[in-house]
Amino acid sequence: MNQSFELSRWLMLVSKHWSENRKKYTLSLIAMAGLLLVWFVFALVMERARPIDDNIQFVTYYFGLFLVGCLYASMLFADLSSKSKGMNYLAIPASHFEKLLCTLFYGVIAFFICYTLLFYLIDAPMVKLSNAIAYSHWQKTHLAGSTFEAGRVLNVFTAIGDSDNHGDEFYHFLLAYFALQSAFIFGSVYFPKFSFIKTVISLLLISLFFVFFVGKVLNEMMPYGSFYKGITSYRVFHVEAAASGSTIVTSNDITDKLVSLPSWIEDVLIFIAKYAFAPIFWTLAYYRLKEKEI
Repeated sequence: MNQSFELSRWLMLVSKHWSENRKKYTLSLIAMAGLLLVWFVFALVMERARPIDDNIQFVTYYFGLFLVGCLYASMLFADLSSKSKGMNYLAIPASHFEKLLCTLFYGVIAFFICYTLLFYLIDAPMVKLSNAIAYSHWQKTHLAGSTFEAGRVLNVFTAIGDSDNHGDEFYHFLLAYFALQSAFIFGSVYFPKFSFIKTVISLLLISLFFVFFVGKVLNEMMPYGSFYKGITSYRVFHVEAAASGSTIVTSNDITDKLVSLPSWIEDVLIFIAKYAFAPIFWTLAYYRLKEKEI
């Protein structure tokens, strides 16, 4: 028998988790649907003369995804904050790896799928309703020769606007979401109480330290210049006006030199920035869970 992972044992753990939390999850889905519905009704009331546009759908989807997803992630290991519940959780006859995979299944995969389906179940009829309301208003107020432009249901993964395709940008939004959510999953294991607040404070402090380090330390160490075609090439500017004794610097007095690293280094750094943060935080959560004591 594999002590780290066994499929049948993991499926029983998934089933156990669902039987214990299905009521909570069902009520949470109803609450999310209610909030989305209230927001779209508010948007309809505020803009009765126009259909719901792409920007509103885009902001609604990703704002809700980041906020609710991170809040939910911070509660995935809430049992560890209680001594009795924590002891029962750690006493479950399953490996720590299986427990983490079960949590990721519900917290990452199932939540993302359910939230997306729920969004479209609310969004599609509300866009249709807004088109009908806006068309009725247009019939009463439109000028001769004008045409009515109906709103469309936005594909939140590929495009925004009527004709522009921003699939790459949307893809980066999703990567940023999974990376941020993974930090809150780790925070739910690391901080036994008030994990959401403590994780937010920790991320803010880390961000401030990074900005200060780059702006006040690294920039002061770099010569006068700027990055050129990526983060692995740097153009150094050298002013030669002092040699001629002039106090006025012209473009002819400035020369530049280019310092460049191999392109594969930039490719590796970009790959790490895109895909490494979520697995790193999941791995940290696993080792923190292994050493957890109540």
